[in-house]
Amino acid sequence: MAISFTHHKFPPAPVIPIRLSSPGEPAAASEYPALLDTGSDFTLVPLRYLSTIQAPETRSAFVRGLFSERQLITLYLVDIHLEIGVLSGYEVIGVENTVDGFTDEEIILGRNVLNRLHLFLNGPAAETHLLERPPRKF
Repeated sequence: MAISFTHHKFPPAPVIPIRLSSPGEPAAASEYPALLDTGSDFTLVPLRYLSTIQAPETRSAFVRGLFSERQLITLYLVDIHLEIGVLSGYEVIGVENTVDGFTDEEIILGRNVLNRLHLFLNGPAAETHLLERPPRKF
């Protein structure tokens, strides 16, 4: 399945559509584009999306952002629904305001989620391919 990069960013960036839910619940009706960010350790989700699905808080932690500023954050537990299946029980950071260039409209998928997926980024075609299994050879 080929998914076009978003052209709302410069340069154009890879995104995939996702739905969220509280653990074990059906996916929410709303589908959101999630920006793929291999430089982000963790996944960031706007608090308003988390409150809509009533995602449970798991714990607090300190993180360092883009400018090495230490911040206290709250982690939430969610299931992430993709076209190829469900990733169950992932901790995500709930973000309220704009932080380090993050807007309250976007979900950023970090390595805690990306490392579980088989992705192929075709930069020249500005497409992301979400694979059900790894390719045999390149």
